[in-house]
Amino acid sequence: MASSPPALPHLPSSYDKSSQKPNKSEEASEQPYILLSADPFSNDCKDHNYDTGFQTAPSSPPCSTTSSAADSSTQTSPPPSPKLLKQLNISPLLEAKLHGRDALPSHHLLKVDSFSSLSKVSVEKYSSEFEAGGYKWRFSIYPTGNKTKEGQDHISLYLEMVDTTSFPAGWEVYAIFNFFVFDQIHDKYVGFQDATVRRFHCMKTQCGIAKFLDLETFNNPSNGYIVNDTCSFGVEVFIVKSTSKVERLSMIKDPVTYKHAWMFDSFSRKTVDCYESKLFVGGDYKWRIVFFPSGCQPEVKIRNNNIISVGLEVDSLSLPPGTKLFSRYIVRMRDQTKGNHFERSENCWFSSASLTKGFRDFMSLTKFKDPENGFLVNDACIIEVEFEVLGLVTLE
Repeated sequence: MASSPPALPHLPSSYDKSSQKPNKSEEASEQPYILLSADPFSNDCKDHNYDTGFQTAPSSPPCSTTSSAADSSTQTSPPPSPKLLKQLNISPLLEAKLHGRDALPSHHLLKVDSFSSLSKVSVEKYSSEFEAGGYKWRFSIYPTGNKTKEGQDHISLYLEMVDTTSFPAGWEVYAIFNFFVFDQIHDKYVGFQDATVRRFHCMKTQCGIAKFLDLETFNNPSNGYIVNDTCSFGVEVFIVKSTSKVERLSMIKDPVTYKHAWMFDSFSRKTVDCYESKLFVGGDYKWRIVFFPSGCQPEVKIRNNNIISVGLEVDSLSLPPGTKLFSRYIVRMRDQTKGNHFERSENCWFSSASLTKGFRDFMSLTKFKDPENGFLVNDACIIEVEFEVLGLVTLE
């Protein structure tokens, strides 16, 4: 026997009953000229041993060209002339991207005394760890350059994620980070300007710059990077939280066909607008047939009393959040006498926002009741659905 819900949803010509379900209860100073070596930059690091040579991004905004007593931004001076750049073998593009600021690096500062002693005792690399953004990081400095990445005669700086063994499979961390060297003459922390977001993952836990600063420039006392054999380098890291939604569309190569028939009896005694079959299983989901003996047309001012509406609905409780099902379905009214069944079909998407699909003008009521057609026999009809799930979309 059919059960009867009290409410009537709206269905277009190929209807979608989704909104309602029946039966469901800082003073400015002049910026110093910063002289660094030209180093080619690449867009990204390929693995944890690969040196990117990319430019990093300071957290503060680019230095402004004007300032006031209440504004701590630094006024930048014009870049050196091309002639000076040529003499010093400095890239004009690289020079234009250097900025100095008053603020200390936000997360880690390494002060080195007796810097010259590092190379004398053959210290290839020094590393220190710190935390930022909820993760642990390792900041490494090569005093005479990372020779394996062609960084000889330069200061090389690297940032690496550590303690990642407890991270879930497929982990990814997006970050913007900055490297700095302290100009002790002008009292400025100098670094590159680049807002590129870098992606760290299990195959790429380290990124850095093999030729951050050439040693000739670094050791020149007039530049202020090393004074009385002391110097400072810094790093800051800002985690970029992604709020993007990732959908995965998976098409099914060999979809399974499901069929279900529902005998609807006592047609002449039915008085409500919509009836539903019992739930039945089709694949990983539960479904029901919906039937409107007087047509589904709640928003129509002038009702057409000569239509019946039939559709297929996926049960919301069996559909995981964010899941969509791409399906092909057939709704069929069986001819119980001669087997000349009447059917209509379509391809469509089922989702939590569109649980029901069907046909508002599935068949005229006159045709349905005509005994010659065999659809209504002994005040009963048989409604059949046949469907396949051709693909699905899931959220990751």
